[in-house]
Amino acid sequence: MKNKILISKTTIFIFDSGLGGITIFNYIKNIFLNINFIYLLDNKYFPYGNKSKSFILKRLIKILNKISLNHNISLVIIACNTASVSSLPQLKKYFNFPIIGVTPVFDLAIKKTKNKVIGFLATNTTIQNYKVQNKINLLRKKYTIEIISSFKLVLLAEYKLLGYKIILNEIKKIFFSWYKLKIFPDTVILGCTHFPLIKKEIQNVFPKKIKFLDAKYFVIHKFKKIVKYNKNLLSKKKNIVYYTKIDKNINKIRNIFLKMNFHIFKKFNT
Repeated sequence: MKNKILISKTTIFIFDSGLGGITIFNYIKNIFLNINFIYLLDNKYFPYGNKSKSFILKRLIKILNKISLNHNISLVIIACNTASVSSLPQLKKYFNFPIIGVTPVFDLAIKKTKNKVIGFLATNTTIQNYKVQNKINLLRKKYTIEIISSFKLVLLAEYKLLGYKIILNEIKKIFFSWYKLKIFPDTVILGCTHFPLIKKEIQNVFPKKIKFLDAKYFVIHKFKKIVKYNKNLLSKKKNIVYYTKIDKNINKIRNIFLKMNFHIFKKFNT
């Protein structure tokens, strides 16, 4: 294992195609203090759920090359399930700093389910990934895996964070096929970092007592292995947000990050 990073010198780079990585940021900053964060939302190509594996890998290599030239990065978190399952093993071969990804928490779902019916929500690229497919096929020998691929759910989660009103019927339509099931999943894997942003709305259209699982505990576990945390060590905070496209929502995005103590907001040209 690589030596742990001293917390007072730690700069974490969080990457996502949109705002879903905020869920990962919130998990970390609420547990570990005195870390400098750089967040890049690649809104020029949002969302990644319909992009090819080749495109995502090339895009990430390009971004990480440039970001590492301008910043001393201690740790990279690919806060996007689609990007993680598409590129993580190959990406680690190109860079010598540690890289963490987020992947579907099937093993945790196995431990939590009581009725052996597990729901899996993700983007199409994540679902079609060969490792994910192999895992699903293996699990189906003992469990029922109900899958929904939803591009719209990603957009709705993004819209909610930007302050737009979310209509519950729009969410309900996405899960129409599940309402016909004889046994509803008692455990649902949120296989996209955007989905926790809209978990309350999903809960409102589901039966009660559904367990929702995402990758936050996995990220924290991996993080603790890499980062040596000392709450008494202080460092001057310098949180930065990069975006790749100016659009109609850019001021709303700026305000979201200002509330989270990101005071530097810049366009990232690639």
